[in-house]
Amino acid sequence: MSCPDCFKGSVHDGTPAGREETLHGVLTYIAGTSSESSSSATIIFLTDAFGFNLPNAKLLADFYATRTGLCVLVPDIIPGGGVPLSTLSLMTVVTSPVQWYDVWGQIKRVVFGLRLMTIVIPFARRTKGAFPTVLEFARAVKGESQGKLGVAGFCWGGMMSTKLSMQASVEGGDDRLVDAHFAAHPAGLQPEDFVEGVRKFDVPFSMAVGDKDFVMTKAIVNEIETKLRKDCVGNDVE
Repeated sequence: MSCPDCFKGSVHDGTPAGREETLHGVLTYIAGTSSESSSSATIIFLTDAFGFNLPNAKLLADFYATRTGLCVLVPDIIPGGGVPLSTLSLMTVVTSPVQWYDVWGQIKRVVFGLRLMTIVIPFARRTKGAFPTVLEFARAVKGESQGKLGVAGFCWGGMMSTKLSMQASVEGGDDRLVDAHFAAHPAGLQPEDFVEGVRKFDVPFSMAVGDKDFVMTKAIVNEIETKLRKDCVGNDVE
């Protein structure tokens, strides 16, 4: 489901400017307000594995709200909450090079690796059935606003956002749920998954990956682009 990069990163400086409210039964960080916007469009921001434990998502949501003038919603929707910040230091030790003769360094890597597994494995298990809740939240947001819905997903959230792009706005309906989709380093998906949302509902899609992405390798990105050009005739692919 995930790779080492899913549990790496840094804590950004800053104080989130939005507020937290329970929205459609889910604790949600709200950046910007619908009253401040001239548009009824809304953006749902789906976080990486750290969830609300890092301020990064809230700060980026604030930036999105400022730049777009739209209301940006960040639901605290990971079952059991995001992974703890201690994961950052654990992953740094586990993935840092160690000389073969550095006995203490090798022992430290093993110990930290075992501690890391006590975080990563439970996270994978408890998030396995998370999508129905994410879908219910997204449909409730769109149903209430009656406007366009954009979704941005990061890592674990990118898997959720991609699945949302394949869904109708209501169960059994013909209208799309997501009107624009962005995913960064999406995890746990096959190339066909990215094509499906575009093919099924013509959802505009943009993806960001790193130059050395462990999961989304250049070969996989090229495969996705090839499938989009082949299976989504009539759509612009860049």
